Amino acid sequence: MRRMCAACACAAAVGLSSCVTFPPPDRSPADLPLPETYSLYSEAVPDPGPWWLDFHSDDLSGLIDSAIDGNFTIAQAAARIRQADALVQQARSSLLPSVNFGIDADTTRRQVDTGESYALESSTRRLAALSALAGGTSIFTGTASSGLANLRSGLQVSRTRLNGLQTLLEPEPSSLSITSPESYGLGVSASYEVDLWGRVRANAAAAQDTLDASREDAYAAVHSVAGQVALTWLDALEYAQILRVTRDQLETNRTNLELIEVRYRNGLATALDVYQQRQAVADTEAALPQLEARYALLLHTLAVLLGQPPKTDLGLDETAFPQAGALPETGLPADLLAMRPDVRAAGLRLKAADWQVSAAQAQRLPALTLSASMRAGAQNTSLIFDNWIMTLAGSLAGPVFDAGRRKAEVERARAVADERLAAYKQVVLNAVAEVEDALVQIDRQEAYVAALGRQIEAARNAYREALGRYRMGLTDYLPVLTALRNTQSLERAEVEAEHDRMVYRVQLHLALGGGWMQEQLATAKDPDVERTE
Repeated sequence: MRRMCAACACAAAVGLSSCVTFPPPDRSPADLPLPETYSLYSEAVPDPGPWWLDFHSDDLSGLIDSAIDGNFTIAQAAARIRQADALVQQARSSLLPSVNFGIDADTTRRQVDTGESYALESSTRRLAALSALAGGTSIFTGTASSGLANLRSGLQVSRTRLNGLQTLLEPEPSSLSITSPESYGLGVSASYEVDLWGRVRANAAAAQDTLDASREDAYAAVHSVAGQVALTWLDALEYAQILRVTRDQLETNRTNLELIEVRYRNGLATALDVYQQRQAVADTEAALPQLEARYALLLHTLAVLLGQPPKTDLGLDETAFPQAGALPETGLPADLLAMRPDVRAAGLRLKAADWQVSAAQAQRLPALTLSASMRAGAQNTSLIFDNWIMTLAGSLAGPVFDAGRRKAEVERARAVADERLAAYKQVVLNAVAEVEDALVQIDRQEAYVAALGRQIEAARNAYREALGRYRMGLTDYLPVLTALRNTQSLERAEVEAEHDRMVYRVQLHLALGGGWMQEQLATAKDPDVERTE
């Protein structure tokens, strides 16, 4: 009956441990600073797939795939996932009993010196032994009738002489006493804290949310690295095209300089015309070294993003901006709560802080601990399991006076939760603003690119007209030089405008987030497993 009662008590304790006395509050999305819709584009659900495929560029796809495999920022984020996973295992281990065993063996050498002298006693014993050896008669003397008696007496004399001889051979008695007892033991102990108020489960839940937040941070790192690769690649394409345009302009300026020099020799142009055109050639030549240096630095940056040495040949073939497809679907602002990894991470850290508040509140209540131990021991290894003792115990301990320490911990945990809530709202607000900014920039950039195209067409017409009038001698060279510089400046501006339009497209994809990072990072937790395409 007692065993049944004990089993029922244990079952009740385990049942109580499955409850959480202080559950965290429910956070409603209605409290977040979310508008109902965006100001531009559709409300269709966005595609969570790899966004760079919309640019239809083999170079870009290869660079991003290589960066996901080799970037060290992503490797660090993956390592942090494994760290957080280990902390979860540690927190969950408190939900189960802990069992320990111990084996011990010891020997003790003890020496005792009484300090007493045995010299007189030893001398007396030795003199008696000498006397016994020197005295006595032969066992073969006497008549036949007395032979048996003499034999008995002779045996007694022989025994006495042997004892005396043994006494003489014995060493001097010592005052030292030395003992070496040995003992062996074997013990097993177990302890378990019954989670009456859900403190242990709250800590485990907080650790799990922290792990999930670390995983979202890794997704955000993958998302960010992909964006950095795309933006750096677009910068490299911009400078590659500006270099091409500048070299073409240098060729045009040199051709015009040759034309003016011929006209000057024929008396059809002034020295001022020659000097002005030489200055235009020199200005164009001076711009090339800086453009080439900037292009090389961008290639170095790309290589580092891929986890490779700066001077690595990336094998890029494309020199023009990609032809991007249609704009991505934006969905609703509320979709960012599920699509943005940084938003998800902030929400999970808020949940972890709420669980920490629950754990701090439960810490103020009594704790029930169950323990059991068994100990076996003896002075001989063969007798260990014949001598044992078993102990079962339970203890209920709770705070009586701690000078407000546990209460202060609850207040600290609540303040952390309030901080995380404010941070979560800020992240959500920034995410919505990033989408809105990208939408506005794309819309206005499209209008700017169209207007810039018309402006370039007008400038080229003006240059052709001014050059024709100059060749016919109807005007001096200044209108030609002005129109040429204006046209060349607009050609470089056209490359920059197209670059900015591509950048805004990438920024829109980054602002919308997605779920493709989870698949890309599926094997990053184990560095020995290769990522599957």
